[in-house]
Amino acid sequence: MPTEHFTNEAIDIESLPKFEEITLKKPHPDYWKIICINLVISFFLIGIIAGLFLFFDEEVKSYFILILSVYISLFIIFFLIFWASFKKRGYAVRTKDVIYKDGIIAESTTIVPLNRIQHIELNESIFSRIFKLGSLQIFTADGVSGHLKIHGIPIEEAKNIRDLILNKLDLIEIIETENEF
Repeated sequence: MPTEHFTNEAIDIESLPKFEEITLKKPHPDYWKIICINLVISFFLIGIIAGLFLFFDEEVKSYFILILSVYISLFIIFFLIFWASFKKRGYAVRTKDVIYKDGIIAESTTIVPLNRIQHIELNESIFSRIFKLGSLQIFTADGVSGHLKIHGIPIEEAKNIRDLILNKLDLIEIIETENEF
């Protein structure tokens, strides 16, 4: 029985494909509206709670101006953070992987090889349905840290991506099964 000769040659890093050169697709502009709706609802609920404290607690009433200033400042800060975050997001589906990029201060680029994907979900929240958008959640063999969720995709495109990935997963499974024999 012939033995194979083991080699472990160095890889020329410069010859590897550069994911940075891929043009990433941005979330649909209507997704920004959903972010704003969620932000307004959250701050509305926080405002109700703060208002109740102001109404029922005499000691807190003396801090009305301070509380209002902090409330408005936090709303503006969150608005700006979410806007910057929205502008930085992007995704791409390639023949062998899915790329997702996000982050403001610490940018994060996640590349999930198709052969690591366990399953994929298409999610629609109530506001997403109104704007005909969806989110794809990709589950990998890596467990919780390997999951990827891409928000703000037009629903038809999300369905097409889901079907494309499922078809590729079926093809990968067929090839792996054939190689076992």
